[in-house]
Amino acid sequence: MALAKSEFDRRGVSVVIISFAEPSRLIPYQEQHRWPFTVLADPQRKVYQAFELKPLSWFRVFSPPVLNLYFKLWRQGLKQEAYRGEDIYQSGGDFLLDHTGNVLYAYRSRSPADRPTPQKLLQEIDRVQLA
Repeated sequence: MALAKSEFDRRGVSVVIISFAEPSRLIPYQEQHRWPFTVLADPQRKVYQAFELKPLSWFRVFSPPVLNLYFKLWRQGLKQEAYRGEDIYQSGGDFLLDHTGNVLYAYRSRSPADRPTPQKLLQEIDRVQLA
């Protein structure tokens, strides 16, 4: 993540992670992951609604690619995090906004394992900065 952060910084881009978890639940999560980005809480999911991030079906959450990813992470020694009642069906997404809030790039995840790589996001940043 540190390498990706330096590349986002070099391009003048701020990364913000938004979670639907309560703020009190984000503190231990951020302490564990130590992401070098700003993490905000949206327990009412207003941002999720604004970006049209809908709940996923059971099949999308437990699809073969997702289960494969979890198995791969488990083999690498990563421990499964307790869900503590969190909504495992809420979809996520990645969005690139300009300074006035216009969406320049939108990626709505089709499963928990479906996310663009940092390299893909950097390519999109380069594309819109050249436009």
